[in-house]
Amino acid sequence: MNAGQDAGKDEVTWWFKILGRCVGAISALVCMGLGVWVCITIHPICIVAGVLMIVLGLFVMVMEAPLCCTFFDGLDRFAAWVGKLKYFYKAIIYCVMAIFPMMLCFEISTVFGSGLIFVTGAIYGVMALGKKGGQVRRPDDVEMNQRLTDGEEPVAMTPEGT
Repeated sequence: MNAGQDAGKDEVTWWFKILGRCVGAISALVCMGLGVWVCITIHPICIVAGVLMIVLGLFVMVMEAPLCCTFFDGLDRFAAWVGKLKYFYKAIIYCVMAIFPMMLCFEISTVFGSGLIFVTGAIYGVMALGKKGGQVRRPDDVEMNQRLTDGEEPVAMTPEGT
């Protein structure tokens, strides 16, 4: 029953898991850096978006690379909890949180910084689908495919092409 809800938890290859973590950590660093850049403005809404990008980058960094944030107390329990979190939930959290800075201040730096976090969420969404895209193979499908392929006759080609 749980396999249908999160089909990709055990089916994801090791390199795709590392890719998700690396993209998440790099996008968090870029998001925090561009958040500082967005804060240098006279528009108060863009300052709020920049602060939100810094907080979002720090949050993603804590979730993806807790080793980089060892100065926080109690982070080991949070990292263990995040490690057990399903990929689908991470995808939703990242994609939804990445939209808010873009809604507040639509500039190239907010789109790029928050967009990288959104891409991380999209990668986790693909990881949640698993190898078969969440499709469960039923015995009826295998039997039907077997009957279809058994009834086919091979096509023979003559040297003349007819």
